[in-house]
Amino acid sequence: MICSTCGKQIDPDSAFCSYCGSEPIRKSNGRIWNVGRDFQNDIVEDYPMVSAQHCRIVLLGGNLFIEDLESTNGTYLNRSRVPPFKETPLNPGDAIHLGTHQLALDLNRIIGTGPGAPVGASDPQAISILERETIIGRDPACTICLDYPQVSWHHARLIIAEGGFFLEDLASTNGTYLNGLRINACPVTERDTISISSFSFTLTPNNRIEKRDYRRDIRLAADNITVEVYDKKARSAKKLLGGVSLTVYPSEFVGVMGPSGSGKTTLLLALNGYLPPQSGRSLVNGQSLYASYDAFRTCIGYVPQDDILHPELTVFEALYYTAKLRLPIDTTEKEIRVRIVSVLTQLGLMDTKRNIDIRNVIIGSAETKGISGGQRKRLNLAMELLTDPSLLFLDEPTSGLSSEDAVNVMDVLRGLANKGKTIILVIHQPSLEIYKKLDNLIILSCGRLMYYGPAYPDSITFFNPGQPHEEIVKNADNTLKGLSLRHEREWAAEYHNSIYFRQYVEDRKNYVAASRRPENSKPPISFDFLIKQWWTLTSRFFTVKRKDHVNTGILLLQAPVIAILVSVVFHGKGDDNQAAVPLFLVVIAALWFGISNSVREVVSEKAIYTRERMVNLKISAYVLSKYMVLGCFCLFQCAILVGIIHPSVQLKGSFSGMLWVTFLASLAGLSIGLFLSSVTRTQQAAIAIVPLVLLPMVILGGAMLSVKDMGDSAHFLSRFVPSRWAFEHIIQIEDSGKESEETNKQTEISNSVDQTSASVRPLNSYSSRLFGDRSVENESVLFLVIGIYIFSFVAMTMLALRLRDKV
Repeated sequence: MICSTCGKQIDPDSAFCSYCGSEPIRKSNGRIWNVGRDFQNDIVEDYPMVSAQHCRIVLLGGNLFIEDLESTNGTYLNRSRVPPFKETPLNPGDAIHLGTHQLALDLNRIIGTGPGAPVGASDPQAISILERETIIGRDPACTICLDYPQVSWHHARLIIAEGGFFLEDLASTNGTYLNGLRINACPVTERDTISISSFSFTLTPNNRIEKRDYRRDIRLAADNITVEVYDKKARSAKKLLGGVSLTVYPSEFVGVMGPSGSGKTTLLLALNGYLPPQSGRSLVNGQSLYASYDAFRTCIGYVPQDDILHPELTVFEALYYTAKLRLPIDTTEKEIRVRIVSVLTQLGLMDTKRNIDIRNVIIGSAETKGISGGQRKRLNLAMELLTDPSLLFLDEPTSGLSSEDAVNVMDVLRGLANKGKTIILVIHQPSLEIYKKLDNLIILSCGRLMYYGPAYPDSITFFNPGQPHEEIVKNADNTLKGLSLRHEREWAAEYHNSIYFRQYVEDRKNYVAASRRPENSKPPISFDFLIKQWWTLTSRFFTVKRKDHVNTGILLLQAPVIAILVSVVFHGKGDDNQAAVPLFLVVIAALWFGISNSVREVVSEKAIYTRERMVNLKISAYVLSKYMVLGCFCLFQCAILVGIIHPSVQLKGSFSGMLWVTFLASLAGLSIGLFLSSVTRTQQAAIAIVPLVLLPMVILGGAMLSVKDMGDSAHFLSRFVPSRWAFEHIIQIEDSGKESEETNKQTEISNSVDQTSASVRPLNSYSSRLFGDRSVENESVLFLVIGIYIFSFVAMTMLALRLRDKV
């Protein structure tokens, strides 16, 4: 028999415990898990508000109970205080708080573990280093196996070398980090922290390695964060956030509220690394997020207000391509499919018992019917959960949803928080039912912290002092209504002097000093990873274009329509020495194909690009994937264009040569279009700027006014437009064809019987008429110039995207 107070085994016939004198638990199958700050507990929670022996969880006859052990700050079950030494029934899904700290504990999981299965940041598991090489990875055969989707099959290797240890990354997808910096190979000392995804390792003097699992132990802190923007009208800096400090503990479900323009989204972006502040810092487990973003990016999930979905794809396709991009490249197809099914089931998007399965349903958009609004919000969340991040940020995940869908989304998030994920979300006008699901609430106004503490009912009563409790807590809107009754400075001062400020801001400050920086911090470059990411992006982009029937159909119809029009107008004009204009139109059409095909592609998926870039997207792979697919479309368009115009106009030049020049011109246009798309903010702006780029190519191309007749200024400017060089090249091909035809005719005439009466028509060269002594006769130079246009604008596109990076 087990004593309910001290946990000692006692005589089953005894009425009281001989150790502590309390009444025993009269159950032969009882099991106990002690919870507290002391390392001797079964479940260790090393936080200042947790007592050394805080509470215990008891299993009796298949039922769970919780008892408080007279802790200083109390034990709370679903926000109700648990009486000391009294068995209180406990059910899976209940929220347990130790003072202000929520216990991140999966009750279903611990039932089978028994004592000795502690959790928490202060519970390192020591592993002896017995071999010269210690392999860390997802492979069960590894020395240290980490069964986690973000870990590569063979991730890193720790080698015992002369004078110490040596750490080597094994070309892992998500990297190996030493003191926050990604490394390739580097010596390791006992002072260093090795980070692999959500796990960290430190060495001990007796050749042991201590492993810490942070998957359910992410602590986030804002340390005096200030964000400013320059106000052009006022000609001064405007503060969006002013000195915000707070700490969010593991497994807490925290809402961010405030009036419009109060800085809610700005705070979210500053905390997750998207918007580094002018001063202050965001800390993850005591380390600066901005200084070591790569080390933490796999632990962070962010769902912006804008969709991060391609509406043309099905649910499965969207998740599949995301998994291929974010999971280690050695993840098998079976593992990916299992992971997708697991996430969909977790979010209620797949349930065989209820006959729910949306895997093959198109995502859709406002114009195309697809999944519902609530399912779209959960699918956005599913994209992030594929990598199982420990820290989730969501920007208004319930906006635009019905009350039922909003509650469903919040139920999903509440369940994730109960399983150990730290969740912070911006929320706007929540219902009381949603309000009660939050643990804590951040209230902002004019960029300043007005309140951070328990959500319900404390936040409502704080902003409505002296009001009847029973009345004000019936409506969540009373929080912001009360906030509007007094000036922000008054509320800020009121909060600064409150118990909530002491418990949730002052008592939670616990920053960790920075460790030494590794000597070799240059990240390894995996060519295999770049190739596989490029291929995944190419495959996804091709699938999107293939399923976008309307836009892709219009894109492909441009070539035959333009070709037919040119053929009708200039039919047979090649024999009349009037081929210059149709050839110029061919060049301009090719440039138009390239620009129009690409000018919206980057800016249209800005939200998707930004999110994937913050995870692991490589700019070169992204740009070249666009180039590959759109380049194939350009080749098809140019083949149709030249294939129709060449015989109809009766051009003399080589068909293959003209097609090659036209294709190169379209690639130059494609490069220019991608660059425009990368530097504009909206699709409308990108489209509006196309005439400003294309018209100079028409004016300076050499057909409206020949290059030889241009003034010096115009001639100088013409050198900077690709149309002039492509036009000259295609003209030279036509001249070569005419010259060859005239030579053949001359040969036939010279072989005729009456040679003296024969006359040969002199060759009328387009090149001499249009370019004169300014002509470039070397074809290699013309190819080189067009190639420079192509590669320079591709490089400029990559540079423009690189400059977008926030961290």
